[in-house]
Amino acid sequence: MRNACLVMALVAGLVPDLARAQGTADAYFEFLMARRFESEGDNRAALAALERAAAADPASAEIRAEMAAYYARRSQRPEAEKAAQAALALDQNNVEANRVLGNLYASTVEASTQQRPSPDTLKALELAILHLERALAGQTGTDANLLYTLGRMYTRSGATDKAVQVLTRVLGQNPNSMQGRLALAQAYSAARDLKSAIAVLEEVIDEDPRVAEALGQYQEQSGLLAQAAASYTLALQVQPTNRNLKFRRIAVLYNAGEYSRAAGFAGEARKQHPEDVRFPQLQARSLFDAGDRSGALAVMESTARAFPKDTSTQYALADLYSDAGRTQDAERVLRQVLAADPNNPNALNYLGYHLAVRGDQLDEAIRLVRRALDAEPNNAAYLDSLGWAHFRRGDLAEAEKYLGAAAQQLPDNSEIQDHLGDLLARRGRLDEAIAAWTRALAGDGSDINRAAIEKKISDAQAKTR
Repeated sequence: MRNACLVMALVAGLVPDLARAQGTADAYFEFLMARRFESEGDNRAALAALERAAAADPASAEIRAEMAAYYARRSQRPEAEKAAQAALALDQNNVEANRVLGNLYASTVEASTQQRPSPDTLKALELAILHLERALAGQTGTDANLLYTLGRMYTRSGATDKAVQVLTRVLGQNPNSMQGRLALAQAYSAARDLKSAIAVLEEVIDEDPRVAEALGQYQEQSGLLAQAAASYTLALQVQPTNRNLKFRRIAVLYNAGEYSRAAGFAGEARKQHPEDVRFPQLQARSLFDAGDRSGALAVMESTARAFPKDTSTQYALADLYSDAGRTQDAERVLRQVLAADPNNPNALNYLGYHLAVRGDQLDEAIRLVRRALDAEPNNAAYLDSLGWAHFRRGDLAEAEKYLGAAAQQLPDNSEIQDHLGDLLARRGRLDEAIAAWTRALAGDGSDINRAAIEKKISDAQAKTR
């Protein structure tokens, strides 16, 4: 009797373990069936099998991670996220669940086009990095796709050293990965190492011209304008109808002083894309600076007639008239723009500044720019215009108030710093004027005469000795 009781007790003690073993076996069977059903395209049966597997083994993180991956493959994000979180509640380091969540959060970050990321995007970026790092840490091998995504997230977060390290590993595994190479170049660029960004792409440009567009952008940023034009030309062989590539090639040639080539390409693009006003504007500007003033004005006047409501075209025509010494024609065009749109702040500022530069009708110039500032009180370009109008009228204290504010907002704007230097020199503060003119020479270089500024600095230094 005692032996019988002992046997019954032993059997009773084994029942839970046997039940768990049976549950695990059932779960594993359903897990395998789910994969089979999915491979056969029977998604409903696959999901049902996964649900039976989860019911058979509620402690399995792997099954819930598999469910998360299943939902992710079908772009069912809420369900994928919920299943992955359930898996991580059972095992924080589950590789598949972390991979799914890392990729989901990374997709949120990649989809954001905001210049200043929202708090939600920044949180998604933080979580993407967390889960991708965990997924990679738990792997026995190395997943190049995870490395690539993590590298992209490091770049977005500003951790450029980590981005370069991770993306270099991607290229080490797959030297022919164009996306990996582009991402590594972007990481170098974000780290302000344009030389390395260019080198990464130059390694493969002959074999893979698809990288030519990005290479051209980095060369352009580095001031290598001739090389950038060559890269954009190569990129256009891959994308012959890409008008933005055409625009960039013309722009770098113009900025390199190759006005005739820029005008030629702009003329071709103008015929190919007659609705795009950028190309006649570039053609006219290039012709003008190449010495063909009549040709430039003919192009711009015909474009202005074809696009009478396009303000950028009217501004470009006014610019050419002004540069050609036809200031009355420039004023006429700008007044026509204002007649059509009396409260346009850009037009108000444009005409006001034109009058200020000309040096007459200064009271009207001030009234016009003040109206522009009523619409945009902190616009540095408008502040500069108002300050310059006061300067031309001799109101030096008022001029300094506005020019100083504009220069503080845009310290790299060469024209504004030049204006401030002229004002300070007029007020007898030569050391400060020299500093402002020096900033003008070191700035963006737009709309200034470098030789004239250098002479002003030299003359001021002679007076201070």
